[in-house]
Amino acid sequence: MSVSLLMLLLMPLIHYASPVRNVSLRCLEDTNQFLSDLNAVEPKAYAIMMYDSLGKLGSNILGGNTDRLGSYTECLSAKEPSGKFQGQYCKLQVQQEGFDYSIGICVPDSCHDEDITTLAILGSEFAPIEANGSFATEFSGSRAGPLENVSRQAWVRFVSIVFIVLPITGTVYAAAVRWEVKFDESPSDSLPSANYGSTSSNERDKSESKGDIRQNHYKMNSVLPVVSDDVCYTKKTFLGALDSTLKCFSLQKNLPTIWTVKSSKSVCSALNGIRVLSLVWIISGHTSQIAAWQNLDNVLEWKARVLKNPIYVYSRSGPFYLGVDTFFLISGWLSSRSLLNMVHHSEKGITLEVTLKYLCHRLARLQPLHMYSICLLVGLYSVIPWGSVWEISKFHLDNCRRVWWSNLFLLNNFISVTESCNGWTWYLANDFQFYLTTPLVIFLYARSKCGLIILGTTLFLASFTVTALLSSFFRLPVASPSDMRETSTVMYFTEYYTKPYCRYGPFLVGVLLELFMYHQQAQILRNKVQASLGWLCAMLAMLVVVSLAYTIEDSVNSYSPAAVIYQALHRTLWAAAIGWIIFACQEGYGGLANWVLSWDIWTLLAKISYACYLVHPMLIILYYGLQETLMHYSDINMLYLFFGHCLMTFITGLALTVLVEKPFEGLKQSLTCQFHGKALL
Repeated sequence: MSVSLLMLLLMPLIHYASPVRNVSLRCLEDTNQFLSDLNAVEPKAYAIMMYDSLGKLGSNILGGNTDRLGSYTECLSAKEPSGKFQGQYCKLQVQQEGFDYSIGICVPDSCHDEDITTLAILGSEFAPIEANGSFATEFSGSRAGPLENVSRQAWVRFVSIVFIVLPITGTVYAAAVRWEVKFDESPSDSLPSANYGSTSSNERDKSESKGDIRQNHYKMNSVLPVVSDDVCYTKKTFLGALDSTLKCFSLQKNLPTIWTVKSSKSVCSALNGIRVLSLVWIISGHTSQIAAWQNLDNVLEWKARVLKNPIYVYSRSGPFYLGVDTFFLISGWLSSRSLLNMVHHSEKGITLEVTLKYLCHRLARLQPLHMYSICLLVGLYSVIPWGSVWEISKFHLDNCRRVWWSNLFLLNNFISVTESCNGWTWYLANDFQFYLTTPLVIFLYARSKCGLIILGTTLFLASFTVTALLSSFFRLPVASPSDMRETSTVMYFTEYYTKPYCRYGPFLVGVLLELFMYHQQAQILRNKVQASLGWLCAMLAMLVVVSLAYTIEDSVNSYSPAAVIYQALHRTLWAAAIGWIIFACQEGYGGLANWVLSWDIWTLLAKISYACYLVHPMLIILYYGLQETLMHYSDINMLYLFFGHCLMTFITGLALTVLVEKPFEGLKQSLTCQFHGKALL
């Protein structure tokens, strides 16, 4: 007998039970009316709908189909004829004889969480559920529908809307200015055209002074007239700032920077392909992993088929998200390159000023879009009418309302890790904390190569040792940390996976790789034999990393030393193999791999990859949270979901890049020019 049916049969008895005092009077009255209308000679339609929407036991319980969600839409569409109440979909979380499952019920909307829990407990006290068992622990009633909004979150929606209004305003303004210049332009004395995102040098006389260029700039872009010299200076300053700000948000400036697909020759062209393919690999993993949390009706079958089968390495992004370590490698490579370029243009070498400038540039790169993504999640998730599986969405919303400040200070990998805001942004905290170490590495590189070797060896050994000790102490799983209710798996995420001292190896590999490549003028690889040996070693290393994850014994009862060693080394070894691919492609020995990784399409997608990284889990959670029934895992279903998530991710990532990321990059450049006293041309 289902819990919902049991409650209905026992409702007439609740007036004689003492816990009824904890139930609101209106809830009791409406529930009694619902039961009366259901048990009448001619039951009313709404009562039948409410009863029909109750969760019922299904098939494939052995495959993990234990949740009984019922019909969310049917429950909400049931309305009492006089309008006194309507159906409200709720879920009871039940624990019975070691099983944990949920049951969807339909109750009058006058009942609250406490009312539902009390009535459920009361029902379980009157009669057993089965002959050999009953409810062992308490229930928790939860109501579906739009998640409640809090007035203090109104500013979040305001911020989200502002970054839609500003690009529209900037686009209209830029179009109006360009039209005015074109209208006022005389054939004999034409002004330079507005080339957004580039400088048209062939239209300027190289002997033209900066004052003349600045005068032409304001003549072209100013809309309001200038009255006098003093006012002229004030208005030029104000209007110039307003003009550059609006143009930073204009589509005329930002879209061409996205559509330009030719990569810079000074940077390894294969980097874009590696970055995008790693992102796609991570999206594939999240598509499968997030669905398995709560949305599959055969989750046990999924675990048996996917978690221990190397054929499904694509479905978990390797033995647990090796694509992230590829990103750390690329980040280390680019961080070293960026600081070396700053030092090269500095007269005094690496100084405190250069270091602060380097770190500020990184913060300006990461944080605007990062914080906007939090505003977007809170604003969007607050108004969405969720389906039957809303718990994960509400979990992320509540976390962002509570600990958003940890993301602001990039400490979310240490503070409230299990209940963090946008949990996938732990990567950004690690990335910036890694960036703090790059100046020290570069400083030693400039002073003493021997000191650099000692520091690098010390950092590698420290990271390996800490990881090995944590792995041995907590008996961390290697390839498939999937069940968040297991202590060892929780420790995997809180004590190892998100901690910088365990993930530093791939980043340091990237830093050292760029230091090795930066000043090399001559060809390092002399012949194809050397290149072939390098490729062979890299491919074998990647194969070993993937295959060992599925053969090493890592169960809690028989945790092997091989698992400890593997956990300490495998991510750095993977990064070293990817580093070889970058190096070989740069040296001209990439072959087919370099040809594929250098396709122009990767350049376009790489430009929006940061926004895609931030938004793709949000979209996946949004899709799963809107479902009214559980999904059945199959390879073809996951394949279609993966393609759909990729498409929506790239579309949304493009929008966020154009509307938020690129405008802030333009504002940063504008402020930098003004800070150094240079005119914007």
